[in-house]
Amino acid sequence: MEHLNDSGAAKRPEHMHYRKNKYAAPLGTIAILLILVGLGTLAFLGVQFTKGLLDNTKEKEQFEQVISPVIMFDPVPFENAADAEPLFLLQSSLWSTLRGEKRDSYQFDALGRVVVPASDVEVACARLFGPDVTLEHRSFGDYENTYTYDESTKTYYVPVTVQAGYTPDILRIVKNGDVYTLTVGYVPPVNAWTQGYTGDESQLFIKYMIYELTKVDDHFQLTAIRDLTAEQRAELPSTTGMAPQQGGGI
Repeated sequence: MEHLNDSGAAKRPEHMHYRKNKYAAPLGTIAILLILVGLGTLAFLGVQFTKGLLDNTKEKEQFEQVISPVIMFDPVPFENAADAEPLFLLQSSLWSTLRGEKRDSYQFDALGRVVVPASDVEVACARLFGPDVTLEHRSFGDYENTYTYDESTKTYYVPVTVQAGYTPDILRIVKNGDVYTLTVGYVPPVNAWTQGYTGDESQLFIKYMIYELTKVDDHFQLTAIRDLTAEQRAELPSTTGMAPQQGGGI
C-alpha cells in the first residue's frame, strides 16, 4: 500500500536512489584529455609560429645571395647606384650573372674561360641596380686575371681562377614598407688562420656597412650603400682593426 505524506503526495521509499550513468566518468576523462591535447597543440603551434617570426635565416640567405656579387669588390658608399663607379657596376653585374640561374648553361672556351653574353650582364645589372644604370662594356683586370670583352660578338670571357673577395654576414634587417636596411659585416677571404675559426665571430669582420635594398616585383634592387652612423656603430662589436682595401683587388 502506497504511503502518503502530509500534503497527500505519494512518498518515495527511502531505499530508492537515482541511478548513476556508468559512462559519465569515462566520457569526462576523455573530454579532459582532449582539452589538454588541444591546449598542448595550440601551445606548440604558438611556439613554432614565434620561432618562424624570430628565425629569419632564409631571409638573410636571400639577401646575402643578392649582395654577394657587390660586397666582393668592396665598393665605395653611394646614395644612387647610377652614380657608382662604372667598373664596379660592371664587375658586380657580371658576377651577379655568373651566380644567377643561367650559371650552369654557360660554355667554356679553349682557355677554360666562361663565355657570357653581354646581354645577360645587362639584364643582371637592371635587376640588381635598376633600369637607370647603363653599363660601360670593356675589358678589365690584370695580367693574372683578365676579363676580356669581345665587341664584335658582344661577349665576355671570364677567368675561373679569380681570387674570392669579401663575403657578407647580415647582422640586422630593418624593414620599412618595401625598403630593407641591412647591417652587413664584411668577412675577408678564408685563409689558414681563419679557416675553422671558432672564437668570437665579430673578430672575423673587417668592417661593417649599411646596405639598402628595395623590393621590386619578385626581386630586390640595391639602392644605396652607407657607412654606419655613430649610434649604429656603438651597438655592434668592434672590428679587428684591419684596414679595409678599397676596390677588393679582384
